Amino acid sequence: MFVYAQQLMTKDFAVIDEDETISRALSMLENTDALVVMKGKEYRGIITEKDLIRAKIPPNAKVKSFVKHAPKIEPDTPIEEIARLMLESDIYHLPVFQDNKLVGIVRDDDLLKRIVEEQLGNEQVSNFMSSQPITINPDDNIGKVVKLFKEKDISRLPVVEDGKIVGIITVRDLLEKVIHPEEKPEYGEFIAEKKRYLKIPVKGVMTEEPIVMPPDAKVKDVIEEMLKNNIGGMLIAENEKLVGIVTKKDLLEPIASHGKEEKIFIQLCGEMDKIEGFDKEEAMSYLKEFTRKHEEFLETGYLCAYLKQHKERKHGLPLVYCKIRLSSPKGFFIADDDGWGFRQAMKKAITAIEKQIERLKDKL
Repeated sequence: MFVYAQQLMTKDFAVIDEDETISRALSMLENTDALVVMKGKEYRGIITEKDLIRAKIPPNAKVKSFVKHAPKIEPDTPIEEIARLMLESDIYHLPVFQDNKLVGIVRDDDLLKRIVEEQLGNEQVSNFMSSQPITINPDDNIGKVVKLFKEKDISRLPVVEDGKIVGIITVRDLLEKVIHPEEKPEYGEFIAEKKRYLKIPVKGVMTEEPIVMPPDAKVKDVIEEMLKNNIGGMLIAENEKLVGIVTKKDLLEPIASHGKEEKIFIQLCGEMDKIEGFDKEEAMSYLKEFTRKHEEFLETGYLCAYLKQHKERKHGLPLVYCKIRLSSPKGFFIADDDGWGFRQAMKKAITAIEKQIERLKDKL
């Protein structure tokens, strides 16, 4: 693609001091997806909406307690490396530094605008969507939504009733309608009665009649619609029935793998530094062994393995969540599972993907 950070970056970004309050950050996030956190003139990191979806955060808590340390890039960092770093860190606004000075920000939207101009933009969105996405019922409660958002590392859920799409609920919906402290001045009462708020039904918070597109829509049309409406994902439907969902993250994967020599490009994602006992080389070896076993059938593609550690423990091992997404000319595969330690979690997710591949082979 021969596109670099200096061609993508913007100098127009919102800045907040690390000693400002969460209440102030939430107010500013109404107009942007992320804030650059500074201490005076010194860069500290990034803070996003998803970092603040915790009902127990008091409005006077300081921003510095929730900062994420985004990977730093340079003006000549290529677009493929930017996409890879975004996926690996699970942060989609990366600071651009030149001579140790912050000169701009590259956002996921900036990369997606480039896709529209490339051949990828003319492909069908069904090649990139997650089929059989997690859904929620309109009568389910907000507590279930928050739990799914955290456990599955997602920020939107289609709301489905009797097989039909009736709405969508996102992180932004929760922040604006349920846990925004400025809209809830009696915030102490909110914390004390957290359970009551978490029992609000989804139908009281969701966005009704969400935008949907068909599976044969072109990627460039889906991206243009997402950017125009400032949404992070698109529901894919056929005859009013949900058949998939595609997010900005899904569309970054082919950019990250562009120009790589491997037949199946492998990407590890998530907060791996927070996973106890995690060994990146060992994790990559599991995935490479799996892709080597199936690459003759799959031909080419890209695989993203996302890992996250939960609080639960057993026999000294932490509970780890693993989600694997694999796209190839033969089809799109996705599986997730929990395990005690990253090894068990990865092996269970890999086994689930292999079962999907074997089922497809049996049909062909």
